[in-house]
Parts: sequence; C-alpha cells; structure tokens
Amino acid sequence: MTRSFLATELLLILAAGAALAATLSSSYTSPKLSSGEVKVANVCIMPAEGQLSRLGMKGREGMSQESDTWGMQLQSVVENHLKEIGAKVTSEGMSPSELETNDKLRQLVLQVQQKFDTVATQMNRKPKDIKKERYTMGDEAALLPCSGKSDALVFVEGTGSVLTGGKKAFGALVAGPSHSDASLRITFVDAKSGDVLAYTFLYNNNGKFEQDPEAAYGKRLGKEFQRIGIGPRPGPDSTGK
Repeated sequence: MTRSFLATELLLILAAGAALAATLSSSYTSPKLSSGEVKVANVCIMPAEGQLSRLGMKGREGMSQESDTWGMQLQSVVENHLKEIGAKVTSEGMSPSELETNDKLRQLVLQVQQKFDTVATQMNRKPKDIKKERYTMGDEAALLPCSGKSDALVFVEGTGSVLTGGKKAFGALVAGPSHSDASLRITFVDAKSGDVLAYTFLYNNNGKFEQDPEAAYGKRLGKEFQRIGIGPRPGPDSTGK
C-alpha cells in the first residue's frame, strides 16, 4: 500500500468524521418546575467553572489559563441567552469586583460551590432522577447575598478535550478520538430550598467551543431554557423529556 494511498484514505476518514460533528443536547426538569409550582424568572449565576485539557500523542496536559478564559466566556454566553428569554440576572453581592476584594464572600462562594459539586457528582451520573426530586443542596443555597432576590442559582460547568493535529490523525486511523469535544452543563438550583430544579447538558465536537462558545452552544441554549420552563414565559414543552 503506497503512502499516497494512505494519505488519501486518511483525508477521507477525517472528512467523514467532520461531517458527523454535531451539537447534542438533553434536559431534565423537576416536577415543581414543570408543573408551574415553582417559577424561575430571576436568577443568580455562580462563577462558571471551565476545565480544558490538551490531548496529544504523549498524553493529556492541563490548560489552566485557557480554562479560566473559557469559563468566563461560557458564563457570558449563558447569561446573554437567559436575558434573551426574559430572565432577570441578579448580580447583587456577586460581581467580579466584589469577589476579588471580599475574602469572606469568596469563602462563602467556595463553600456553596463545594456543596454543589458533591451533589453534581451523583446528579451527573443519573440526571433523570431530577424528575424524582432526588437532588438538593439544602439550606446552603440560601447563604449567598443574591439568593434573597433570586428564584434560582445557576451553576455553569464546561469540560473539554482539545486534540492536537497528530492525535486527530492517529485517532482517525485507529478509530479512536479524532475530534476535539466539550460538554456544557447548566444546573438551576432553588435559591431558597437548594432543590435541583433543572439540568441542561450540551455536547459539541465541531471544534468551535474553545474559540467561539456562542457559535458552539448558543443556538441550542435559548431553546433548551424555554423548553424546561426557565424565564417568565414558559416554553411550549417544559416536560424536561
């Protein structure tokens, strides 16, 4: 088999893989939200957590600086689409300047985030159990300055793998990973009771998620938020199915 033939085969495989690139999504809603018992029109967005890693032929390495930038971009995209559907974003006591200068506030945010992380570990394995109202943070959700004027806290988490060119080519040849991909998880938690009200998961492998999160996720976000009943005007389907 000649090198030119191998090169042609590789290009065809990569092209086929690119054609399969897509943004997939799924959402789950608690009965309290889907029934209208609880409404989410005012939200407080927690500092987003972005985690990117570079995957090459020698293994995986962290991308701490890129992760921080990506997290801020994801938070901005989520906030913009919440506003577009009519939700009011409350930032009282949670602005970047306040978080930077107020050590007590940072510790409080960390405490609430750690509590959520514990719940999220279980929830991410079985998100369907949100419909059974099995997940709650408890009273700690109400500790934040913005909780009093919010219906829900919004937790934004992004996780992505950025493949090097060599890793993409190798993955295509051996039927392994051949596309950079990332997932975006958005969870709405009752700001008073701490109960998980809704969860949205978006997956993207078209390579745009790092440079342009809006292009990667924006088209689906507003639709998913309305579908699960976020905002003052519920969407046509808030069953969370």
